[in-house]
Amino acid sequence: MTDGKKEKHSFEIFVQPGFSELELASVVSVLRTANDALNKDLFSWYLTSDSPGFVESSTEILARAHPAIGDQYLRDCLFVIAGRERPERGWMVRVKAMQRLQRRAVLLSEAARKYVQAGKSQDAPVTAHWRDVTLLREAGDYPSLSERLGEEDGGVLTCAGHGHTVEAVIGVLGDFLEPRECAEIAEFLVVETVRDFSQEQPKVLSSQTDYLDRRLQKAVDLMERSVEEPLPLPDLAYQVGVSSRHLERLFIFYLKTSPAKFYKKVRLRRARVLVQNTNLSLIEIALACGFQTAATFSRAFRIEYGKTPAQHRKGDPIS
Repeated sequence: MTDGKKEKHSFEIFVQPGFSELELASVVSVLRTANDALNKDLFSWYLTSDSPGFVESSTEILARAHPAIGDQYLRDCLFVIAGRERPERGWMVRVKAMQRLQRRAVLLSEAARKYVQAGKSQDAPVTAHWRDVTLLREAGDYPSLSERLGEEDGGVLTCAGHGHTVEAVIGVLGDFLEPRECAEIAEFLVVETVRDFSQEQPKVLSSQTDYLDRRLQKAVDLMERSVEEPLPLPDLAYQVGVSSRHLERLFIFYLKTSPAKFYKKVRLRRARVLVQNTNLSLIEIALACGFQTAATFSRAFRIEYGKTPAQHRKGDPIS
């Protein structure tokens, strides 16, 4: 499909225990599809890890990785798929080395979060998955943190990852291919639109316009934006432009639950993230998520997740 001789490129994919298999599969699938769509073996990939051998994902899928040795044996591009509970020391060395060589390093979701937390970019824009952006802002001061799909500084691309990974890899291949060739790859993958990194992440349930009634979308958006001070149902209905009874019918029809129960789930989801990933006290988390006392919060959390917030923070798994 393409004319002329093109240079071949090698990619390193650094994985850690607890990596996202969705992100790994997305990176590999796009590179393999690029070779198929262009009918040339232009791209190769090589898995590395600071825990070489068989590396287990967050859902117990195994990937075989070679050892990453300091800043040696670097490739043309580096993707980092970090584990949530793993330190960043192993891959950070390689990211810095890539910067020195003026080669791109792409940090997906967990790696992006760890990069931001490590303070590696104080003034330049950075991003992470929207869930972690919310977490980071609750736990610290990161003035350059954005909610875009990707941000680049000095060759380091911090990225939302997860479901955006396919688009991100196609975007990175734009460094090596013509726009027409990237379009062919997207066509093979049945990706209708490859979003630019500058676009905002669709970070809330209310943004899923294909699945929810417009008035319900607005109600859910208001809930997600007012976690700290929950709105009474009449106020919520008034702002949406329907009666309280009709709003209840919308929730029952589309979400199979009442507005009050759904609202509590929204607040508890936010609380769970804060319990798991910050050092905020339980009363601070309770107040930040619309619960008046720590006891009320703890009881609601236990009913929803089967463990108290304190038990979850100690590391007891939630079923």
